[in-house]
Amino acid sequence: MSLSALFERHPELEFHSITVLRGGRTMLERTWQPYRRDDSGLVYSVTKTFTATAVGFAVAEGRLTLDDRVVDLLPQTVSEPLDPRIAQITVHHLLSMSTGHDTDTAEAVVGVPPQDWTRQILSLVPPTPVGSRHVYNNGASFLLGEVVRARTGEDLLEYLTPRLCEPLGIAPRWERDPLGRCMGWSGIHLTNAELAAMGELYRCDGRWQGRQVLPEGWVQRATEVHIATPESDQPEWRLGYGYQLWRNREGFRLDGAYGQYALVLPEREIVVAISSGQARNQRMLDFVFDELLPALPDEPIALPDGQIAVPSDTGAGQRWTAPSAELSASLGIDEEVEQQNLPELRDLDLQRSADGWQVRMIADRQPIALVAGAGHWHRQPVTFAEGVVPVAAAAGADSQGALTLLLAFPETPHTLQLRLSPAGEAVMAWRTAPLHAPVLGALRTP
Repeated sequence: MSLSALFERHPELEFHSITVLRGGRTMLERTWQPYRRDDSGLVYSVTKTFTATAVGFAVAEGRLTLDDRVVDLLPQTVSEPLDPRIAQITVHHLLSMSTGHDTDTAEAVVGVPPQDWTRQILSLVPPTPVGSRHVYNNGASFLLGEVVRARTGEDLLEYLTPRLCEPLGIAPRWERDPLGRCMGWSGIHLTNAELAAMGELYRCDGRWQGRQVLPEGWVQRATEVHIATPESDQPEWRLGYGYQLWRNREGFRLDGAYGQYALVLPEREIVVAISSGQARNQRMLDFVFDELLPALPDEPIALPDGQIAVPSDTGAGQRWTAPSAELSASLGIDEEVEQQNLPELRDLDLQRSADGWQVRMIADRQPIALVAGAGHWHRQPVTFAEGVVPVAAAAGADSQGALTLLLAFPETPHTLQLRLSPAGEAVMAWRTAPLHAPVLGALRTP
């Protein structure tokens, strides 16, 4: 079976882009329309590895140690009286997410002013002994960013740029919170090639083109299993956690929500960088290890770009309108995807034209107009209040006149799917739901 056919067997994985390196040599690159190789996409928790890397630089420069207590590094945010368990938490515990908490501490900052987030997280007393368990903890990653900021006087991206980004020739973009801070837990945007470069740097023990970029010994320390992860319901997440990195059945990985990966396999000298939009993560990793890697050729292979499937269009129907009704959510579109952060859409009007479907709507309380290709993707810039956002749209009507409309936001993993009946009923659901905000205008590279 050809590699192209291998990918096409798994449309449910919704690849956006893939790069495979062997020994630093590009063996395979492929992008699926409407995505492009130069899209700088949101990679969610891959960000955490960048944050941990900043900590590694700060340790090497003598600005802090792994054994430093967090309350000593952030003294102005400590509430009295100080609980002994909070006092025990060190940088090592933040990096390995072994703070003793039993839930994600970031959940406690919902509704709290951003300037109080650090104090809020550091007020949460771990219910189990520090270092005794692993819980996936965005709050720990946030505190790492605050530690770097406090000890270096620079925000994460500013600190990493001369030390990491410039040597690698990458230019990540980083979303910021209301105070202008790069978030330690999420928000980096990378091209797939940049994601692969970060994986390759870690594969090569921190060396890049003959130069030691990362501190000596950091990769070995960061990729060790520092805490067991037995409670996950997915096998690949039960193999242990390093410093903001997961272990695989072989090697380790940078890991972001909805399938943003840099899989690093040192013994094979392989890096697999994947950008995708799906919620079937164990299936994706099974595909890589069980199907893709055994099929890799010995020499680089050129593959034509693919295309994410769109609804076919029969040509039935000329117009679809919902004059005033708000679109409702439907879990029936894809019951494997949790629906959250749905946008507010109203006054939807689709009219067939020579270019496909002219789409008008009120989205997040502002008028939006775009073109959806009839049975194919049409990519265009769309102006929202928050700025210009690339949007790719496709629509197709079945023989009864029911319409499916897809709106993909190529600088994120997210696609909004709408189903519209001839009777004027409409439902919508995310193929993968944004984790940061429900505002469509925010689904772009900062």
